[in-house]
Amino acid sequence: MNDQITITESVSSEGNLLYVQSAMSEFCECAGCTTRLKRVNDRAVLTVTFSDCYREIIRTEIADKIAEIIAIKYKYDFFKQEISVSGLKSVEKEILLTSLIAADLEDDKKYSYSHLMTFNDFAIDGVYNFRLKPLKKKWQDVTTYIPNCFLEEQLKEFIKFLLENKSKRVYVDGGRVYDSHFRRLKRSSLLGGEQVQIVREVLLSNCGVIELCGEIPKDDEKYLKEYYTDKIIFSISSQTNPKYLH
Repeated sequence: MNDQITITESVSSEGNLLYVQSAMSEFCECAGCTTRLKRVNDRAVLTVTFSDCYREIIRTEIADKIAEIIAIKYKYDFFKQEISVSGLKSVEKEILLTSLIAADLEDDKKYSYSHLMTFNDFAIDGVYNFRLKPLKKKWQDVTTYIPNCFLEEQLKEFIKFLLENKSKRVYVDGGRVYDSHFRRLKRSSLLGGEQVQIVREVLLSNCGVIELCGEIPKDDEKYLKEYYTDKIIFSISSQTNPKYLH
């Protein structure tokens, strides 16, 4: 017998549903689930259909991905609106916002997830606006500590502070970033934009060590070397290394 879970968002934030759909594609293929994305008036609607025996695990997976959306995309939009600093280039401002998101990412995600698990269907913006007000208050408090002028050296020191005592490793193969289990990481897609995607993905991974393989864009290379210095390991070509999955 088939069952369904529905996730909705405003049409302007339809990309969030695309993120859920993409992030769950491999799991859905294995479990025989299907997804359908459509628009109903001013709402984007993602329907996940599955055998009812998978309900709890599907609901858990969906809640996990929505928690990432809130802890990354919603937080990014909040900080983008509330934080205005001088002294940094535009690309460095994006790195600053990403590092601020990464600083409390896992805690914010856990908090969001705990509230999402009370639902069978999900309206992402509704949960954020009406159930997560303490989280928004926390983010607002963070903004009060950000100086109006933030210099490049301060950004560098802040990121190095975030990296202290972290030992988790990620793998950068060309333009792709993988976790320690060689699963492709795509969290930075929630931030939008084309600037330093690799740097932002690495920051969101909360890793302490980078294994770098192949060529990467010059800006990504520049900032990774500045922030991670001796935490970068240069690897052999991925073309001869079957552990990398594309």
